[in-house]
Amino acid sequence: MSLAELMSQIQELPKIDKLRLMQFLATELVKEDDANFFVANQEYPIWSPYNCSEAANALMNLLATNT
Repeated sequence: MSLAELMSQIQELPKIDKLRLMQFLATELVKEDDANFFVANQEYPIWSPYNCSEAANALMNLLATNT
């Protein structure tokens, strides 16, 4: 099956199936890229909005100047 044929079939799918396909493809890409992308019992830093008063102040100042 050619890519053009596959794409035309994908266009006919309902939205939920397209989302499932996206999830499947993203998972496959991660698997191909690095099988050990996430390691068990490893800590990974994530950003959190907590204790980010500078960002909140900047947003409040921006909102105050635009009203």
